[in-house]
Amino acid sequence: MDDHEGVRRSLKFRITPLSVIGIAVVLLLLVSQFLVTSNFFRLGSLSTLTPLVGIMIIVATGQAFVISTGGIDLSVPATITLVGSIVLKQTNGASGRLLGALAICVLCCIAIGLVNGILIEALRLNALVVTLAVGQLVAGATRLYRGDVLTTTNVPKNLSDAAGADVGGVSYLLLIAIAGALVATFFLHRVVLGRRLVGSSAASRAAVLAGLRAHGYRILAYVIASLAYGVGGLLAAGQVGTPDLTLGDPYLLASIVAVVLGGAVLTGGRVSPIATLLGAVFITVLDYDLRVEGYSSGVRMVVQGAVLALGLTLVFVLQHLQSVRRAIRRLRPPAGDAPQATVNS
Repeated sequence: MDDHEGVRRSLKFRITPLSVIGIAVVLLLLVSQFLVTSNFFRLGSLSTLTPLVGIMIIVATGQAFVISTGGIDLSVPATITLVGSIVLKQTNGASGRLLGALAICVLCCIAIGLVNGILIEALRLNALVVTLAVGQLVAGATRLYRGDVLTTTNVPKNLSDAAGADVGGVSYLLLIAIAGALVATFFLHRVVLGRRLVGSSAASRAAVLAGLRAHGYRILAYVIASLAYGVGGLLAAGQVGTPDLTLGDPYLLASIVAVVLGGAVLTGGRVSPIATLLGAVFITVLDYDLRVEGYSSGVRMVVQGAVLALGLTLVFVLQHLQSVRRAIRRLRPPAGDAPQATVNS
């Protein structure tokens, strides 16, 4: 009887944020194909949509690292736009100058991540205010650096060709993003540095008591996130070919929504890069469907806000249900300790 009970419990479907967002993505894809456009899975649609999904996954993964610390990063659009401007101006359209531009992008992203992390973790300033202020500073510096008139408005051809490459209509950017999410999962769960980062974020006081440099690891999270935004900005610049000062605007709210849909809470804790990937797929496909239906940018922003509120509510409900389930397990006596019936002689 115990064996049957164990099998039944192992086969029981668990409602988790990963399973919920997975089902939601499948349903949305079906709606996209049968109700929005019958050409959703055809070559033309895939070649348009999959690069956008790939870039969103990369940017949302970076945001997930920050949200896991209990912070939030509003410098995302400015960082992405800065990278696009550096690639555009430093290369002047020449493929041979791309490597030098990439080195400058890396240094700038590391600097932005360090400034954010140090101000928030070392000086204990509010993450919302700090990243908003840093984003404004970066945006202003980008405008001054870019200037009013550019000698060229196109990124190097090798970058645009690489960003536009696909296999069977599926962009290489999406494949790179999926690989990145798998690497992030391995890093957080199997690499010592990643596990310490998770421990420092999920239980900061316990991490300090255990001897971990929790603040240092959480600063590292901001640096990793900023580098992820930089990669996303580089690929976005290559994908559009002519990046302007609005290059990073679509990724501010959407990146946060993607992480929340992946089951993360804004107060910090463990995050799942795979669930974040699915959240990025959901929010990008939803925005694509709204574009196909002809809705304005204002309507799409309202929908993103509503999805964020719904996602936060679902995460809260799931966490509450899990807490109740754990409490019931603790109160339930073990099977071997069941009271035995006594027979009066």
